[in-house]
Amino acid sequence: MLFRSELWPRVIWHLESDGWHASHVALLALAERCRADGVKVLLTGEGADELFGGYPLQALSMKKWRSWSWPRRLVHSKRSLDRRFEQQRHAPYKVSAGSHSQMDRSMVLRALSPELNFLQTEIFDRLEPVMPPADRAFLGSCLYDLYSHLQDILHRHDRLSMAASVELRVPFLENRLIDFAIHLPRRQKYRDKTGKWLLRKVAEKHIPRQNVQARKIGFEMSSQFSAGTETLLRGGFLRDALKWPAANLEDMVQLARREQPSRLRLVGMELFLRLHAGGETTGTLTEALHTAARDRS
Repeated sequence: MLFRSELWPRVIWHLESDGWHASHVALLALAERCRADGVKVLLTGEGADELFGGYPLQALSMKKWRSWSWPRRLVHSKRSLDRRFEQQRHAPYKVSAGSHSQMDRSMVLRALSPELNFLQTEIFDRLEPVMPPADRAFLGSCLYDLYSHLQDILHRHDRLSMAASVELRVPFLENRLIDFAIHLPRRQKYRDKTGKWLLRKVAEKHIPRQNVQARKIGFEMSSQFSAGTETLLRGGFLRDALKWPAANLEDMVQLARREQPSRLRLVGMELFLRLHAGGETTGTLTEALHTAARDRS
């Protein structure tokens, strides 16, 4: 409990945002532990998945375009193919935001970040010489990840590590390595249903193969991390800022109770508003979180 109560408001303070992901708290805790142990510099693998094709959604982007293989294209008219290509061109990749359908994805991204939404099509068009279309989509998805969410990740990691006076270095994002990786063909990145194929082959020469092929473990935390904090929404700033009808307030509280992602986002926004609009301190918010968890138990 102390782990959550002390760190969550401080994460939001340092990020100057709602700190919506539980891993942010874990990263600050890790950086502070390293600093206490005398570690001043940490190396991170950020950029490897973006440059060498390690994310499952990148492979799904390729699968999305496999229907454009020559045998399948022969059974459709050119007019039908052209119309379908133009529709798919505006949503060429599978992405984490609104990925269930082209319409969902476009609505979410255009509302939140028009620049990133249209960047997808721009990248896809620039890769026109790459064939087949499935390879073009895979490589475009890698580039899109490099220029979109990676920037946000690096910004957050830099702020949280420096908050603990620890320098976080990213060796995969050295300029020459970036230039090398973005010019690799798809088969050097994804082969035999394996992402980061070339990177794994090189790594096997230096570290045990079982480590290279081990399943990736996300930097996650238990849902209990934020359990009970949804009660802060009942008398807070977020309700007034978003003008929630009184009749629906309890519905929002119950939504946050059921779903951890909603709870992290909504309570994180509440803490942010209390810090930056309500004049509260990280100390008073620590007490509020502690009280919410105690009342739950």
